[in-house]
Amino acid sequence: MGCLTDDLPLLELLCAADEVRIPGELESSFPHENAPDALTDTYAVDGGRLLLTLWHGRLHEVIYRTPAESVEDASRRNDRLFAHYGQGDGWTEILDNGFGRTYRRTDQQRYALWSYAMDITTFGTMGFHQVKW
Repeated sequence: MGCLTDDLPLLELLCAADEVRIPGELESSFPHENAPDALTDTYAVDGGRLLLTLWHGRLHEVIYRTPAESVEDASRRNDRLFAHYGQGDGWTEILDNGFGRTYRRTDQQRYALWSYAMDITTFGTMGFHQVKW
């Protein structure tokens, strides 16, 4: 049996801003508080919300605020998202702080965060990660 998170949009990091297509309604758009020249757009999608951060004309971060209904659904959703954003590379867990886990793709070009406390999953470029923190 499927759940709403099975059909979440999968996006391509570093694609040009004008090529990003979200099957959802734009709810808000605001400057990123920690990254110069970055803009974060929030979209309502089936299953929750997506936050997309555009920086220097490209997509650099996708945040899935799409809580699953069960542990199994969350695991299936995360398997799908990590496979897509891994693009054939694996992920290494860097930290588990009791609230969530931080990962790096094996080529060190992407990062991921999964807050298991809030069930929010983030994928982004390391270039943007260094600027926003």
